Amino acid sequence: MSGLRVRLLTLALGAVLVHGPAAGQTHAELRGGFTVGSHSGTAAGLDMVPELSFEALVLRQVTPLLSVYGGFARTSFGCEEGFCLDRDLTVTGTHGVLGAEARKAWAWMRLGLLYGRTEVGTEGESPDLGPGIHVGAGFTLGSGRVQLKPGLTYRWLSAKTPSASDHAVVLGGDLGVSIRF
Repeated sequence: MSGLRVRLLTLALGAVLVHGPAAGQTHAELRGGFTVGSHSGTAAGLDMVPELSFEALVLRQVTPLLSVYGGFARTSFGCEEGFCLDRDLTVTGTHGVLGAEARKAWAWMRLGLLYGRTEVGTEGESPDLGPGIHVGAGFTLGSGRVQLKPGLTYRWLSAKTPSASDHAVVLGGDLGVSIRF
């Protein structure tokens, strides 16, 4: 990322951690699970070759029903169809993420923006930085300091290169462990 973008992301994440009501709570959350997806440049459909993906997030409660979050997401899925045939490639995205979480009782839903790179394998042109969309939904188990948060995710990732305007669509199931500070 360029220096300005890194500074803006760091400033936004710092604002997430500091801002909020006196009763606001801060949570650290680690999520891991498996994702499948489709990459437009490979001429393949939805490849059902799951790979491990994870997120590391910091959430700050703004109101009793709304939190803001920021962190890092690594998304990957296998590719066996289209141009990936007989090549054993993995599509991998590494992104910073900022968004909001709404919750009601035990249910939660997230909507955020991603910014980073998405690449297919290690060959070819270097991918450009690009935007993405992060959507998640699930429920919370437990009410103490440590909670389990199973959920489903959808991500749309820009996968542009200097010669192509590709994108990836990713679906996943994951489990999060949230720790309240």
